[in-house]
Amino acid sequence: MKNKISVLMVLILVGLLNSLYAEKVVTEVVDETRQPLVGADVVVEFVGFTQKGSKAHYGKTNKKGEYGVSGKIQFNGVYVRVGKEGYYDSIQEGGFLPDKDHHITLVLRKIERPVSLYARDVFLKFPVFDKWLGFDFEVGDWVAPHGRGTSGDILFKFHREFKGYKFSEKKMEEMKFPDTTEEDLKKFYGKWDGVLWIDFPSDLEGIIEEQKGYLPYSKMKMPHLAPEEGYQSDEIVIQKKNYKSEEESLKELRSYAKSGVPQLKSSGYYIRTRVTEVEGKAIKANYVKLPKMIGVGSAGSINFIYYFNPVVNERNLEYSPKSNLATEQRRFYDP
Repeated sequence: MKNKISVLMVLILVGLLNSLYAEKVVTEVVDETRQPLVGADVVVEFVGFTQKGSKAHYGKTNKKGEYGVSGKIQFNGVYVRVGKEGYYDSIQEGGFLPDKDHHITLVLRKIERPVSLYARDVFLKFPVFDKWLGFDFEVGDWVAPHGRGTSGDILFKFHREFKGYKFSEKKMEEMKFPDTTEEDLKKFYGKWDGVLWIDFPSDLEGIIEEQKGYLPYSKMKMPHLAPEEGYQSDEIVIQKKNYKSEEESLKELRSYAKSGVPQLKSSGYYIRTRVTEVEGKAIKANYVKLPKMIGVGSAGSINFIYYFNPVVNERNLEYSPKSNLATEQRRFYDP
Protein backbone atom coordinates (compact mmCIF):
# COMPACT_ATOMS: atom_id res chain seq x y z
CA MET A 1 0.00 0.00 0.00
CA LYS A 2 2.85 2.34 0.93
CA ASN A 3 4.54 1.63 -2.39
CA LYS A 4 1.35 2.49 -4.30
CA ILE A 5 1.00 5.77 -2.38
CA SER A 6 4.68 6.61 -3.07
CA VAL A 7 4.28 5.98 -6.80
CA LEU A 8 1.10 8.09 -6.86
CA MET A 9 2.87 10.96 -5.07
CA VAL A 10 5.76 10.81 -7.56
CA LEU A 11 3.35 10.96 -10.49
CA ILE A 12 1.54 13.94 -8.96
CA LEU A 13 4.84 15.73 -8.35
CA VAL A 14 5.96 15.07 -11.94
CA GLY A 15 2.67 16.45 -13.22
CA LEU A 16 3.04 19.56 -11.07
CA LEU A 17 6.60 20.11 -12.25
CA ASN A 18 5.54 19.74 -15.88
CA SER A 19 2.77 22.30 -15.38
CA LEU A 20 5.16 24.69 -13.65
CA TYR A 21 7.58 24.52 -16.55
CA ALA A 22 4.94 24.57 -19.29
CA GLU A 23 5.27 27.28 -21.93
CA LYS A 24 2.36 29.53 -22.83
CA VAL A 25 1.45 30.11 -26.46
CA VAL A 26 -0.93 33.01 -27.18
CA THR A 27 -2.26 33.23 -30.72
CA GLU A 28 -3.62 36.59 -31.85
CA VAL A 29 -5.77 36.52 -35.00
CA VAL A 30 -6.36 39.68 -37.04
CA ASP A 31 -7.62 40.65 -40.48
CA GLU A 32 -5.61 42.50 -43.13
CA THR A 33 -6.43 45.85 -41.51
CA ARG A 34 -4.98 44.47 -38.25
CA GLN A 35 -8.37 44.41 -36.55
CA PRO A 36 -8.94 41.49 -34.13
CA LEU A 37 -11.08 38.61 -35.40
CA VAL A 38 -13.45 37.31 -32.71
CA GLY A 39 -14.57 33.68 -32.80
CA ALA A 40 -11.83 32.42 -35.09
CA ASP A 41 -11.10 28.69 -34.75
CA VAL A 42 -7.64 27.91 -33.36
CA VAL A 43 -5.78 24.61 -33.06
CA VAL A 44 -2.54 24.57 -31.06
CA GLU A 45 -0.69 21.27 -31.04
CA PHE A 46 2.37 20.63 -28.88
CA VAL A 47 4.12 18.01 -30.98
CA GLY A 48 5.54 15.32 -28.72
CA PHE A 49 8.33 12.82 -29.19
CA THR A 50 7.50 10.73 -26.10
CA GLN A 51 5.20 7.76 -25.60
CA LYS A 52 2.38 10.15 -24.72
CA GLY A 53 2.68 11.73 -28.16
CA SER A 54 1.26 15.11 -29.15
CA LYS A 55 -1.21 17.25 -27.27
CA ALA A 56 -3.72 19.35 -29.21
CA HIS A 57 -5.87 22.22 -27.89
CA TYR A 58 -8.96 23.54 -29.68
CA GLY A 59 -10.62 26.88 -29.01
CA LYS A 60 -11.90 30.21 -30.33
CA THR A 61 -10.46 33.69 -30.10
CA ASN A 62 -11.85 36.15 -27.52
CA LYS A 63 -12.81 39.81 -27.91
CA LYS A 64 -9.15 40.70 -28.34
CA GLY A 65 -8.78 38.11 -31.07
CA GLU A 66 -6.62 35.95 -28.81
CA TYR A 67 -6.52 32.34 -27.70
CA GLY A 68 -3.92 31.14 -25.21
CA VAL A 69 -2.88 27.67 -24.02
CA SER A 70 0.00 26.11 -22.08
CA GLY A 71 2.06 23.04 -22.90
CA LYS A 72 5.54 21.63 -23.12
CA ILE A 73 7.52 22.67 -26.20
CA GLN A 74 9.95 20.09 -27.55
CA PHE A 75 12.41 20.91 -30.32
CA ASN A 76 10.33 23.80 -31.74
CA GLY A 77 7.45 21.33 -32.01
CA VAL A 78 4.35 23.54 -32.02
CA TYR A 79 1.74 23.57 -34.78
CA VAL A 80 -0.81 26.41 -34.90
CA ARG A 81 -3.69 26.56 -37.36
CA VAL A 82 -6.30 29.34 -37.44
CA GLY A 83 -9.40 29.73 -39.59
CA LYS A 84 -12.69 31.54 -39.87
CA GLU A 85 -15.57 31.32 -42.31
CA GLY A 86 -14.98 33.66 -45.23
CA TYR A 87 -11.18 33.71 -44.76
CA TYR A 88 -8.21 31.65 -45.89
CA ASP A 89 -6.57 29.50 -43.19
CA SER A 90 -3.17 30.37 -41.76
CA ILE A 91 -0.69 27.83 -40.37
CA GLN A 92 2.42 28.48 -38.26
CA GLU A 93 4.87 25.63 -37.68
CA GLY A 94 8.20 25.75 -35.90
CA GLY A 95 10.09 28.71 -34.52
CA PHE A 96 8.83 28.05 -30.97
CA LEU A 97 11.80 27.82 -28.60
CA PRO A 98 11.52 25.64 -25.44
CA ASP A 99 11.43 27.22 -21.97
CA LYS A 100 9.93 30.40 -23.33
CA ASP A 101 6.43 31.88 -23.69
CA HIS A 102 5.29 32.91 -27.15
CA HIS A 103 2.84 35.48 -28.51
CA ILE A 104 2.26 35.17 -32.26
CA THR A 105 0.03 37.21 -34.58
CA LEU A 106 -1.50 35.55 -37.62
CA VAL A 107 -3.33 37.49 -40.34
CA LEU A 108 -6.32 35.92 -42.07
CA ARG A 109 -6.78 37.02 -45.67
CA LYS A 110 -10.39 37.39 -46.79
CA ILE A 111 -11.91 35.24 -49.54
CA GLU A 112 -13.13 37.81 -52.06
CA ARG A 113 -13.38 36.80 -55.73
CA PRO A 114 -11.55 33.60 -56.73
CA VAL A 115 -11.17 33.30 -60.50
CA SER A 116 -9.89 30.80 -63.07
CA LEU A 117 -6.18 31.22 -63.83
CA TYR A 118 -3.36 29.35 -65.51
CA ALA A 119 -1.50 27.88 -62.53
CA ARG A 120 1.68 25.97 -63.30
CA ASP A 121 4.81 24.54 -61.72
CA VAL A 122 7.37 24.49 -64.53
CA PHE A 123 10.84 23.01 -64.82
CA LEU A 124 12.68 24.11 -67.95
CA LYS A 125 16.02 23.09 -69.38
CA PHE A 126 17.66 25.62 -71.67
CA PRO A 127 17.73 24.29 -75.23
CA VAL A 128 20.47 26.80 -76.14
CA PHE A 129 22.81 28.99 -74.11
CA ASP A 130 23.92 32.64 -74.31
CA LYS A 131 20.82 33.56 -76.36
CA TRP A 132 17.59 35.25 -75.31
CA LEU A 133 14.59 32.91 -75.17
CA GLY A 134 10.96 33.91 -74.71
CA PHE A 135 8.55 32.08 -72.40
CA ASP A 136 4.77 32.09 -72.92
CA PHE A 137 2.81 32.16 -69.63
CA GLU A 138 -0.46 31.11 -71.25
CA VAL A 139 0.97 28.12 -73.13
CA GLY A 140 3.55 27.29 -70.44
CA ASP A 141 6.44 26.69 -72.84
CA TRP A 142 9.35 28.30 -74.66
CA VAL A 143 8.45 30.42 -77.65
CA ALA A 144 8.93 28.73 -81.05
CA PRO A 145 11.14 27.29 -82.46
CA HIS A 146 12.16 25.89 -79.05
CA GLY A 147 8.61 25.29 -77.82
CA ARG A 148 4.90 25.79 -78.48
CA GLY A 149 4.72 29.37 -77.22
CA THR A 150 3.76 32.35 -79.37
CA SER A 151 4.07 35.29 -76.94
CA GLY A 152 7.40 36.11 -75.29
CA ASP A 153 5.93 37.28 -71.99
CA ILE A 154 9.29 37.11 -70.20
CA LEU A 155 12.82 36.68 -71.56
CA PHE A 156 15.58 34.41 -70.23
CA LYS A 157 19.24 33.97 -71.11
CA PHE A 158 21.62 31.47 -69.50
CA HIS A 159 25.40 31.21 -69.45
CA ARG A 160 27.27 28.34 -67.83
CA GLU A 161 30.87 27.32 -67.25
CA PHE A 162 32.17 23.83 -66.57
CA LYS A 163 34.46 23.80 -63.49
CA GLY A 164 35.62 20.21 -63.53
CA TYR A 165 34.25 17.01 -62.07
CA LYS A 166 33.04 16.37 -58.54
CA PHE A 167 35.23 13.28 -58.27
CA SER A 168 38.90 12.50 -58.81
CA GLU A 169 40.27 11.53 -62.22
CA LYS A 170 40.70 7.95 -61.04
CA LYS A 171 37.12 7.77 -59.79
CA MET A 172 35.81 9.20 -63.07
CA GLU A 173 37.71 6.55 -65.03
CA GLU A 174 36.07 3.85 -62.92
CA MET A 175 32.61 5.37 -63.54
CA LYS A 176 32.96 5.53 -67.31
CA PHE A 177 30.72 3.25 -69.30
CA PRO A 178 31.07 2.45 -73.03
CA ASP A 179 27.81 4.20 -73.93
CA THR A 180 28.35 7.28 -71.71
CA THR A 181 29.33 10.40 -73.63
CA GLU A 182 31.56 13.15 -72.26
CA GLU A 183 28.55 15.48 -72.33
CA ASP A 184 26.53 13.11 -70.13
CA LEU A 185 29.42 12.78 -67.68
CA LYS A 186 29.64 16.56 -67.39
CA LYS A 187 25.87 16.80 -66.95
CA PHE A 188 25.62 14.29 -64.11
CA TYR A 189 29.01 14.59 -62.39
CA GLY A 190 30.21 18.06 -63.32
CA LYS A 191 30.62 21.22 -61.26
CA TRP A 192 29.10 24.27 -62.94
CA ASP A 193 28.84 28.00 -62.50
CA GLY A 194 25.68 29.47 -64.02
CA VAL A 195 24.32 32.96 -64.65
CA LEU A 196 20.66 33.66 -65.47
CA TRP A 197 19.51 36.91 -67.04
CA ILE A 198 15.81 37.90 -66.89
CA ASP A 199 14.39 40.69 -69.02
CA PHE A 200 11.09 41.94 -70.45
CA PRO A 201 9.94 42.82 -73.98
CA SER A 202 9.26 46.54 -73.26
CA ASP A 203 9.94 49.26 -70.69
CA LEU A 204 6.31 49.20 -69.49
CA GLU A 205 6.49 45.48 -68.77
CA GLY A 206 8.35 44.22 -65.75
CA ILE A 207 8.36 42.81 -62.25
CA ILE A 208 7.61 44.15 -58.77
CA GLU A 209 8.45 42.57 -55.42
CA GLU A 210 5.65 42.08 -52.86
CA GLN A 211 7.12 41.90 -49.38
CA LYS A 212 4.94 44.08 -47.13
CA GLY A 213 1.70 42.22 -47.90
CA TYR A 214 3.29 38.77 -48.20
CA LEU A 215 1.99 36.24 -45.66
CA PRO A 216 4.24 33.13 -45.76
CA TYR A 217 1.99 31.21 -43.35
CA SER A 218 -1.30 31.94 -45.17
CA LYS A 219 -3.09 29.65 -47.61
CA MET A 220 -3.15 32.70 -49.89
CA LYS A 221 0.24 34.32 -49.48
CA MET A 222 -0.08 37.38 -51.71
CA PRO A 223 -2.65 40.23 -51.91
CA HIS A 224 -5.62 39.78 -54.20
CA LEU A 225 -4.71 42.42 -56.79
CA ALA A 226 -1.50 43.02 -58.71
CA PRO A 227 -0.33 46.65 -58.43
CA GLU A 228 -1.18 49.06 -61.25
CA GLU A 229 2.22 50.73 -61.33
CA GLY A 230 5.77 50.37 -60.06
CA TYR A 231 6.98 47.54 -62.33
CA GLN A 232 10.73 47.44 -63.00
CA SER A 233 11.85 46.47 -66.49
CA ASP A 234 15.57 46.51 -65.67
CA GLU A 235 17.48 43.34 -66.44
CA ILE A 236 17.76 40.91 -63.49
CA VAL A 237 20.89 38.82 -63.01
CA ILE A 238 20.95 35.68 -60.83
CA GLN A 239 24.24 33.86 -60.27
CA LYS A 240 24.21 30.20 -59.29
CA LYS A 241 27.47 28.61 -58.22
CA ASN A 242 27.54 24.86 -57.94
CA TYR A 243 31.29 25.07 -57.61
CA LYS A 244 33.02 27.04 -54.83
CA SER A 245 36.74 27.47 -54.41
CA GLU A 246 38.39 26.64 -51.10
CA GLU A 247 38.84 30.35 -50.40
CA GLU A 248 35.14 31.08 -51.02
CA SER A 249 34.05 28.16 -48.80
CA LEU A 250 36.27 29.36 -45.93
CA LYS A 251 34.97 32.91 -46.29
CA GLU A 252 31.38 31.64 -46.14
CA LEU A 253 32.13 29.54 -43.04
CA ARG A 254 33.69 32.55 -41.29
CA SER A 255 30.63 34.64 -42.15
CA TYR A 256 28.27 32.01 -40.70
CA ALA A 257 30.40 31.70 -37.54
CA LYS A 258 30.29 35.46 -37.04
CA SER A 259 26.66 36.28 -37.83
CA GLY A 260 24.84 32.95 -38.06
CA VAL A 261 23.05 31.51 -41.08
CA PRO A 262 21.46 34.43 -42.96
CA GLN A 263 17.66 34.68 -42.78
CA LEU A 264 15.93 34.56 -46.15
CA LYS A 265 13.30 37.23 -46.53
CA SER A 266 9.82 36.13 -47.52
CA SER A 267 8.43 37.79 -50.62
CA GLY A 268 6.50 37.13 -53.78
CA TYR A 269 6.46 38.89 -57.15
CA TYR A 270 3.99 40.32 -59.66
CA ILE A 271 4.68 40.64 -63.37
CA ARG A 272 3.00 42.88 -65.92
CA THR A 273 3.22 41.64 -69.50
CA ARG A 274 1.58 41.89 -72.97
CA VAL A 275 1.38 45.66 -72.62
CA THR A 276 -0.27 47.82 -75.26
CA GLU A 277 0.87 51.42 -74.83
CA VAL A 278 -0.39 54.78 -76.05
CA GLU A 279 1.79 57.85 -75.57
CA GLY A 280 4.01 56.00 -73.09
CA LYS A 281 1.14 54.70 -70.95
CA ALA A 282 -0.03 51.11 -70.56
CA ILE A 283 -3.65 50.87 -71.67
CA LYS A 284 -3.78 47.08 -71.92
CA ALA A 285 -1.84 44.45 -69.96
CA ASN A 286 -1.95 40.98 -68.43
CA TYR A 287 -0.81 40.14 -64.91
CA VAL A 288 1.08 37.26 -63.31
CA LYS A 289 2.04 36.35 -59.75
CA LEU A 290 5.02 34.30 -58.55
CA PRO A 291 4.82 33.08 -54.93
CA LYS A 292 8.64 33.07 -54.87
CA MET A 293 11.60 33.97 -57.07
CA ILE A 294 12.62 31.77 -59.98
CA GLY A 295 14.91 28.89 -58.97
CA VAL A 296 18.11 28.34 -60.94
CA GLY A 297 20.06 25.14 -61.66
CA SER A 298 23.74 25.92 -62.27
CA ALA A 299 24.01 23.47 -65.20
CA GLY A 300 21.24 25.23 -67.15
CA SER A 301 17.68 24.95 -65.82
CA ILE A 302 15.03 27.07 -64.12
CA ASN A 303 11.92 26.24 -62.12
CA PHE A 304 9.07 28.37 -60.78
CA ILE A 305 5.38 28.40 -59.91
CA TYR A 306 3.24 31.08 -61.52
CA TYR A 307 -0.39 32.19 -61.89
CA PHE A 308 -1.39 33.95 -65.12
CA ASN A 309 -4.67 35.80 -65.69
CA PRO A 310 -5.54 35.73 -69.43
CA VAL A 311 -8.20 38.45 -69.06
CA VAL A 312 -6.80 41.75 -70.30
CA ASN A 313 -6.47 44.45 -67.59
CA GLU A 314 -7.72 42.07 -64.89
CA ARG A 315 -5.39 42.51 -61.92
CA ASN A 316 -7.22 40.00 -59.75
CA LEU A 317 -4.93 37.01 -59.08
CA GLU A 318 -6.99 35.29 -56.39
CA TYR A 319 -6.95 31.76 -57.76
CA SER A 320 -9.86 29.33 -57.61
CA PRO A 321 -8.14 25.95 -56.97
CA LYS A 322 -10.88 23.98 -58.75
CA SER A 323 -10.66 26.06 -61.94
CA ASN A 324 -7.15 25.70 -63.32
CA LEU A 325 -7.07 26.74 -66.97
CA ALA A 326 -3.83 24.76 -67.33
CA THR A 327 -5.71 21.49 -67.66
CA GLU A 328 -2.54 19.40 -68.06
CA GLN A 329 -1.50 20.19 -64.49
CA ARG A 330 -2.31 17.48 -61.96
CA ARG A 331 -1.12 19.01 -58.70
CA PHE A 332 -3.19 21.17 -56.35
CA TYR A 333 -2.22 24.85 -56.07
CA ASP A 334 -3.02 27.15 -53.17
CA PRO A 335 -5.02 30.32 -53.89
